[in-house]
Amino acid sequence: MNIKHQQGASVVEFTLVIPVLLMFILLVGEVGIIFYTLNALTKATQGAARYMSEVSGEFGVRKPIAESLLKYGNVTSTAPPLLPKGDALIVTTITIVGPESDHVRVEATYQHDLILGSALGALTGLSTGGSVGFDSSFTLAASSVMRFAQ
Repeated sequence: MNIKHQQGASVVEFTLVIPVLLMFILLVGEVGIIFYTLNALTKATQGAARYMSEVSGEFGVRKPIAESLLKYGNVTSTAPPLLPKGDALIVTTITIVGPESDHVRVEATYQHDLILGSALGALTGLSTGGSVGFDSSFTLAASSVMRFAQ
């Protein structure tokens, strides 16, 4: 085949491949951010459960402090939230559980918004003809159960 007929082939191939490649790179970045956020939420939940499990008799006093520890990473609520908009988007439940009420359960949910917002979902729907798409936010959940120390 003549070389003159193939000069534009690489440009056509590039225009076909680059949107898929960019979408894949952005998707890998989003998944990494989601895993990081879930790990931060899990570690904060474990820290709050550890704090609550120290003394069983002061449950009512320690509960708001544990919620502050979960949202802000400290007991005084003076630091910025651990997660973006974490003071409003983290929903906590702290309960005493177990057959002898000797355990504490800390559960937290967080509404994680994608960095790209709905653009990634729209791009996915556009590139697949609308057959594949997803929401622009995910609900992440973490829980931890620990036995009371005393």
